[in-house]
Amino acid sequence: MQLNDLPAFVDDEFDYPVTAETVIDVAGGRTVAAPDATDSERLATILERAGETTYETSNELLTAIRGNLSDKYVGRKFYDDRGTNPGHSDDRGGSGDSF
Repeated sequence: MQLNDLPAFVDDEFDYPVTAETVIDVAGGRTVAAPDATDSERLATILERAGETTYETSNELLTAIRGNLSDKYVGRKFYDDRGTNPGHSDDRGGSGDSF
């Protein structure tokens, strides 16, 4: 399943409160797609990192899933489009400042 599908999935699939054990039993085998498909993880793996036992609302479950995704779900690490990037040279010979 895609990350964008998670909000509807956690809303529709479970009645709240729900235990982590129930979520894992019902949907733990579902895969959450990473940007590189070979890095995708099962929902059970993601929730095991959370360490929670009960989710009172769908928002709590969604937050736990999003908050425990591995670094493989993050784009370019340390990328900042608001200024220069450390270790990045400006090919134009300038300082890299846009103002």
